[in-house]
Amino acid sequence: MNNYYQFENNPEFHVWDLETYESINSIERFKNSWLSKYLKKGDAVLDIGCGPGYNVKVLQDNGVKVLGVDLNELSVNRAQEYGLNVKKMDAIQAIEEYGNEYNFFYMSDFVEHVPLEVVVKILDKISHQKNAAVFLCTPNLDSIMGFKFWFHMPTHINAMHPYVIRQMLTKMNYQIINEWSEYGNLPGKGWKYKLRKFILEKLLGTQAQLFLGGANINFIATTKNQP
Repeated sequence: MNNYYQFENNPEFHVWDLETYESINSIERFKNSWLSKYLKKGDAVLDIGCGPGYNVKVLQDNGVKVLGVDLNELSVNRAQEYGLNVKKMDAIQAIEEYGNEYNFFYMSDFVEHVPLEVVVKILDKISHQKNAAVFLCTPNLDSIMGFKFWFHMPTHINAMHPYVIRQMLTKMNYQIINEWSEYGNLPGKGWKYKLRKFILEKLLGTQAQLFLGGANINFIATTKNQP
């Protein structure tokens, strides 16, 4: 077994890390993801809490300037051995040191692993950047699927409900550009989706949301400190 999956050697053991660098089709993944929609020509990405750097690989392979930072030495070593631009570095230090070089701050499956005060410090640092954007993805605690994802990870310590994230971003001078959930949303499209949603809302009222959203909640926000 690869040492990365041995819990005793990896305090940030992630049960979902079943990919390999070779299994990732970077071109297709980039093309079919939100990244191709929101990343503009010339954007540079700082991937905070990048783990083994799968997202770094996707971006590098598509010609995007990207730096991944993580404190997990095992993950960083794997990424560096594969030739990815990843460094062992604290997130706040990385923003202070490289914030002028990168304008898109990517935090996927990160905020749930660190204390709330760390998230606040990171968002505050970024909020002072001009022409910056933030992507944040975390378990959707407004859905049953999100609760399921939350308990799949032994190192989750910071439960952030979507309402809390919205309020934090707004109060910290961000403008939310888009928000969506994924993985396990209420199935169907068109009239089938609308009918299922209507029935759930009639039966459950405001609690219907627990069955509508997917496992993850995603936010893209920009700083209001634009040039």
